[in-house]
Amino acid sequence: MLTKQLVSKIINTKLGTQLLKDIPNLVLSAKKTPFGLLLRTTPRSLRALCLYIRNSGRLQFRTIVDIAVVDKLRTQGRFAVNYLFLSMKTNQRITLQLFVEETDTIPSIASAFVNGQRLFAAAAWLEREV
Repeated sequence: MLTKQLVSKIINTKLGTQLLKDIPNLVLSAKKTPFGLLLRTTPRSLRALCLYIRNSGRLQFRTIVDIAVVDKLRTQGRFAVNYLFLSMKTNQRITLQLFVEETDTIPSIASAFVNGQRLFAAAAWLEREV
């Protein structure tokens, strides 16, 4: 889980404080990379975390750039599924990463909620290709 010291090392204090306050149960770990912030999560938390990063007034990651899968050739958590997002408002990138097995099911971020709202409609094509 995220700690206050870890978050402040990763990103600026205001954003770190907001992440720590708003989503501590959705993120397993976080680190800063040359390409932006990398948040590790679980398949069960994926849709909730995507909803948060899209609708947060400070973040606004409303563009999905790509979905990529890396075969790690491990016995547990063999596949690393990476969701890459871009915030046009802040000109920052964020990657959500989760590890799954060959037979695991990942919830779609393109499917609609009960009210008909879709998280990322453009993800439908990307999910079919992965």
